[in-house]
Amino acid sequence: MRILVLLFISFATFGQDIFNYENSRKYGDYLLKSGQFELAGKEFERLVYFAPDNDTLKTNLLRAYRLSNQTSLGIAKLPVLYNNPSKVPFSSALEYAKLQMQNQSWSAARDFWNQNENFSADDKVLLNVTSDIFNNNFKEARTTLALIKSTDNELGVGYKSILEKETHKKSPGLAALMSAVVPGSGKAYSKNWKDGIVSLFFTAGMAFQSYRSFNKFGVNNHRGWIYGGIGLGFYLGNIYGGVKSTKDFNRKKINALQHEASALFNTYY
Repeated sequence: MRILVLLFISFATFGQDIFNYENSRKYGDYLLKSGQFELAGKEFERLVYFAPDNDTLKTNLLRAYRLSNQTSLGIAKLPVLYNNPSKVPFSSALEYAKLQMQNQSWSAARDFWNQNENFSADDKVLLNVTSDIFNNNFKEARTTLALIKSTDNELGVGYKSILEKETHKKSPGLAALMSAVVPGSGKAYSKNWKDGIVSLFFTAGMAFQSYRSFNKFGVNNHRGWIYGGIGLGFYLGNIYGGVKSTKDFNRKKINALQHEASALFNTYY
């Protein structure tokens, strides 16, 4: 009987030790670092309840929501954690901004960080440039980036390089003109060499067959008109294809630049 009592006391003491604040905080940190983000969120919810003034816990809670893709839950949680959006501490504010960006709520994100007092002027510039880049507003991004005070800022320098690359796009109008003069050249202009060569040979082949038929059988022979009609279809399609190929090239380029911007942003912040 005495042994049972001792065991009960030991387990009770052990249980209390497991669930004390410090051990719970360490467990929450472990869950976050080990990638168990949803469980980490539940643990930090409990911790924030017991320590409502701890900003580090609030930041980790918002981070757990973001990394577990519970974006809407994280966005809805901020007003519960902080009464005044403009006073949210930097770390929690950054996590909330990332949640809004992850939710593609760009307008709400910009309103939040522009009014928050704990983001520096350069932070606001960089965040606004990030928003512009992901919304394809590259002209606005260049104008905004010029407002940065620290010209050697790592993220600012990276964004400047991205914005310079964006100017080297292909012109759909030039592709159409090139395709009209030399079939297939518009596609080749956008690095689509294989389709360009196919367009050139098919269009030229149909034109040659049409000329040959007219020359051999006269203009009233149906063969020449059939070959000519097919050739005209290839010719017009080649112009459209040149424009489309150039637009596809530019879209892939923009996607690559946005991916690069995302990597820079996540490394910096």
